[in-house]
Amino acid sequence: ALRLQDAGACSVVLECVPSNVARVITDALEIPTIGIGAGPHTDGQVLVYHDMLGMTSHPHHEHFVPKFCKRYARVGDAVAEGLEQFKQDVKGGSFPGEEFSPYKMTEAEEVAFDNLLAQDAMNREQSKDVAARRLKEEDEYESLNLYGGSSNGNDNDNDNDNGNGSDNGDNNTK
Repeated sequence: ALRLQDAGACSVVLECVPSNVARVITDALEIPTIGIGAGPHTDGQVLVYHDMLGMTSHPHHEHFVPKFCKRYARVGDAVAEGLEQFKQDVKGGSFPGEEFSPYKMTEAEEVAFDNLLAQDAMNREQSKDVAARRLKEEDEYESLNLYGGSSNGNDNDNDNDNGNGSDNGDNNTK
């Protein structure tokens, strides 16, 4: 610790150190000591907030909370419940409903928007197909067939050979 101080450290963290050792180190240094599992004799204290607030709610986590950590709350259970409810609402179609879709167009804006969409519908569909082919070609998982097959049942989407040695240009896209 003295060498760290001499090297220019602005503070030292003492982690999992017996309290009496932390006291001796703290007394010997001019720079502050910060303790995590080092007892009350350091200049400051720190805890991992996930541990001290109980943010992780998986049952195995109880086995990994450090012995020196005091739990001040159990917010992980509330977080897990909230995430599960969100998932169920989205899957069930109840979120987002109209209540949580506050941005609206006037009727005239909707008509203008629909007209613009109709004008370039074919162009947008072609652009989407081109982008899908490009992204599929760039996707190493897709090209290596790591997804476990293709969307058309053919296990090799990249094989465009029509049997006569020429490419028929029929690329399947997702």
